[in-house]
Amino acid sequence: MGWLTRAIDAGKDHRNALASVAEGLLVDLGDRRAKLSQFWVLLVLSATIAAGGVVGDATPAVIGAMIVAPLATPIYGVALAAVMGSSRHLRASLALLVAGILVNVLIGVVIGALSSARMPVDANPQILGRTAPTILDLTVAVATGIAGSFALIRRDVSNILAGVAIAISLVPVLAVVGITLGAGRLDLAWGALILFLTNVAAILVAGTITFGAAGYAREAAGRNARVARRARTFIVVLVVALLVPLGATSVRTALYESYLTHVTDVTSAWVQESDWKVDSVRIVGDGIVIRVFGPDEPPPIDQLKTAVREDVPVSV
Repeated sequence: MGWLTRAIDAGKDHRNALASVAEGLLVDLGDRRAKLSQFWVLLVLSATIAAGGVVGDATPAVIGAMIVAPLATPIYGVALAAVMGSSRHLRASLALLVAGILVNVLIGVVIGALSSARMPVDANPQILGRTAPTILDLTVAVATGIAGSFALIRRDVSNILAGVAIAISLVPVLAVVGITLGAGRLDLAWGALILFLTNVAAILVAGTITFGAAGYAREAAGRNARVARRARTFIVVLVVALLVPLGATSVRTALYESYLTHVTDVTSAWVQESDWKVDSVRIVGDGIVIRVFGPDEPPPIDQLKTAVREDVPVSV
C-alpha cells in the first residue's frame, strides 16, 4: 500500500489531522448529544426511504436513501478506533453500529408488512439484486471503502463522499433484510445480510489500511497495541468467514450464467421454425424462467424440456 501512503503524503497540505477525523467519526468525542440526535434522525429517515424505495422498485428513492444514510460513520469509527487502539472509542462505535442495524432492519420489517401485496419479494429486482453477493462485490466494496476513507483524510477530495455513499450500499441492503424477514423468506434475508456484512468488512479493511497509512496510529495518544491487534484480528477473521458464502455464491452465479446461455440458445432454436418469439430468459431465485409468446399452439413443449435438460440439472 505504498502508493496509498505516497498519495496521502502528496496532499499533506490538505490532510486532515487525526483530531479532526476523530471528531467527525467517533460519537463519544465532542458534542455527543448532537451527534446522536443527528445520527438517529437521519437513520430513521434513510431507512424509511430505502424500504419504501425497495418495495416500490423506485431506484431514485433508494439512491436518495444511500446519500442520506449515516450508517457508514460508526463503521469508519470502528476502523479508526482500531488504528488508534482505543477500546473506549471501539465500544462506542460498535454499540452505535449494532443499534443502527437493528433499527434499520425493524423499519424494513414494518414497511414490508404494511405493503406486502405491492410486489412479491421474489419478483422485485431491488430485492433480488441484493441477495446473491459474490467475491466481486467484496472487491468493489474494498475499493469503494478506500475511496471513502481517503476522502475523509484529504479535505481536497471530500466532495466524493456522496458518490461513495451511493457506491457502497448499506441502508437499502438492511431494508431488504427486514422486508424479506417479514415475508418469511429467510433465504433471501440471509443473502442480503451477507451482502451487508461484506460491505461492512470492506469498509473496515479499507479504513484500517488507509488510516494506518496516514500515520494516525503513531499520532494516537495512549494507544493500546493489544486492542489494536485484537481489532485487526477480528476484521481479518470476519473477512475470511465471509469468503466461504461469497465463494459459494460466486460458483453458483457462474453455473447459472452458463445455464442461462444454454437455455437461451435452445429456446431460440425451439421457436425458430414457428411464429412464436422469445420474450425473455432470466434467473428468478433458484430457477430459470422462459417467457415466449405467439399465435395458436406453441411448438412441442417436450422438445424444449429435453433440450434444456441436456445441460441444466433437474434441481434447477
